[in-house]
Amino acid sequence: MVGDNYWETAYETGEYKHWEFGYPSPELIAFVAANVLPRNARVLVVGCGGGGDAIFMARCGFKVIGVDFSAAALRIAEKRARKAHVEVHWCQGNVIQLPITDESVDFVSDRGLFHLIEDNIRSKYALEIFRVLKNRGRALITGSSGESPHDQFNRVTEQAIDKYFLSYKFKRGLVLPIPLFSIAGLMDGRIVMLRKTV
Repeated sequence: MVGDNYWETAYETGEYKHWEFGYPSPELIAFVAANVLPRNARVLVVGCGGGGDAIFMARCGFKVIGVDFSAAALRIAEKRARKAHVEVHWCQGNVIQLPITDESVDFVSDRGLFHLIEDNIRSKYALEIFRVLKNRGRALITGSSGESPHDQFNRVTEQAIDKYFLSYKFKRGLVLPIPLFSIAGLMDGRIVMLRKTV
């Protein structure tokens, strides 16, 4: 949808502030509050951007890895983590070739990444999530439904999730409506939990 340089420029110029907040994602907070993850869980935040969700997970006591394509985003994230006095392992990388060991994470958080990935590489992304998750590990995917006015994102729908993830032996939960908030306004979103079942 956008060129590779877009993300670097957005984080260098401050344009990213219209999609990032000073607090973690409400849906991620709710997931952690449900007490599903063991306290020693290893968490991967893909497309971590400025690090808000990754830092929140580290503050909750999890071992956290944040991966983003943008070096500028990771510099912001690292500075924020130091200020919050938490340790996060930041990695620059492409989500279709994650710099993560096979079957090494318990939980993957994707807020707004899957809906940026073009159809021709979505299956590669799903395979990478499958590869890095431990057996029975979970992935929480939140993104655009594609139904908001002027929404140009690739849809997160039941059909898209089934098409790209279920061939890799994921068990899908319900694809539920969720409002996605940003400084730019409210967007109609969808959220789904996947579990690796090998």
